[in-house]
Amino acid sequence: MDYRIRSANARLVPIGPHCSVPRRTLLARRFSLPLRNRRQELDAVLLRGASPLLPAMAAAARPLPLVLLIVSRCTQGIDDLPQPWWRKNLIRLWAGVNERQQNKVAMRALTFVNSRQYYNELKERLPQLRETRTTTLSAGDFFEREDTCQQPPYHLLFAGRMDRGKGLLEIVEALAMLVGAGQDVVLDLVGWPEPGDPVLEEVQALAARKGIADCVLYHGRKSIGPELFACYKQADLFVVASKTAEGFPRTIWEAMAHSVPVVATTVGAIPHHVGGAAALVPPNDATALAKAIRALLADPPRRQELIRRGRRLASNMTLEIQSRQMVAEIKSWIERSR
Repeated sequence: MDYRIRSANARLVPIGPHCSVPRRTLLARRFSLPLRNRRQELDAVLLRGASPLLPAMAAAARPLPLVLLIVSRCTQGIDDLPQPWWRKNLIRLWAGVNERQQNKVAMRALTFVNSRQYYNELKERLPQLRETRTTTLSAGDFFEREDTCQQPPYHLLFAGRMDRGKGLLEIVEALAMLVGAGQDVVLDLVGWPEPGDPVLEEVQALAARKGIADCVLYHGRKSIGPELFACYKQADLFVVASKTAEGFPRTIWEAMAHSVPVVATTVGAIPHHVGGAAALVPPNDATALAKAIRALLADPPRRQELIRRGRRLASNMTLEIQSRQMVAEIKSWIERSR
């Protein structure tokens, strides 16, 4: 909840504490009660998923027109969880049931997804499916510069959840290779620890074993806006090494808007959305990641080209543009539903 809602016509209605997934599932009807009580005030309901509460919220919304915004898979990242095998299998079983319920809801809803891969999977099954871009970037947030990497040490930036699925350990492995090859680089980590995932401690332990503890700097969580954007302005390269498919990290748009060249992995919607505006490498490959970073550090024309392409691409992905398109689709859906 680090994004400040600027619209005067938005109200925040609490539904209850953010507790464990089993508790949310068992008490779903209680959590959906505020929606049920306000149903007469509403023209449509927009639900974000994946969520253990989505099926219950959809039931509470009946008979209103329903809109879904799906930004992740229920089954995504289970193999990377720091859990024993038997618990992973239980989570996988629950996630499969929840995803089937979500897809059943989507059959009668207008559904937006921010992943081309997920869109291609669902387009033959869902009658009202749309692809969208999720972002917090506004037109006034852009920062223009011609190039980065003007003086060492060169700063590699990762911003987002401290989640092992983001490839943080692979980024540290790549950093160790770069330092071992004589590159003067540091890694800046910005974001919040994921509950139950000790990957940040593992990152620090790995850096210590590799002898690069002083080159890995954790700056904590930064609020979206000037505090976070200052980190992009100081960065030389932005690195995201996601291991499994995801929608699309909004941080890539933020980096591009701040004229930071991007190195990312070929998972989820990333290859489709960025095209030739980022250096792409396979997931789970620290060697390829280090090679791509080293190539950009040594090639100013290539960096400058990625900066220009990225900024141009991000200019069409602002919150104003994307939300305007989504609102138009929702209005049309309400009229058709009537």
